Amino acid sequence: MTNYNLEEADLIKLQIILSTVLIFTTIISISLSYNFLMTLENKEPIYDEDDSYNILILNRALMFIVGAIFIYINVKDKMIKEKYKLEDEFADLQIWASVFSFVATFIVLYVGINSVSNFISEENPTI
Repeated sequence: MTNYNLEEADLIKLQIILSTVLIFTTIISISLSYNFLMTLENKEPIYDEDDSYNILILNRALMFIVGAIFIYINVKDKMIKEKYKLEDEFADLQIWASVFSFVATFIVLYVGINSVSNFISEENPTI
């Protein structure tokens, strides 16, 4: 393997880990949405209100961290390609896409922290 392949492989491994984390956060979001549905239908919810809120904030914070790491991955990927004089015409677009995703996760986290009423109904399982 070349040094380029080794460096890219490290980034791919990190992306696989982060993608797994995102799947986990999506499952948590689904469970929170289901919990809210149970509440609306006057059935016994899975989580009480405090637990729901804490899980929601933790889940959104995790998505925020993942968003930041994706920015790092895209910037690092561009630097690796420049180092080995490889062209990637979409590298800047990938960086900007990860920045916009990061901003979205910040907004979702901010809303979750500052929303006092009906916070579970605002759950969004996507990043």
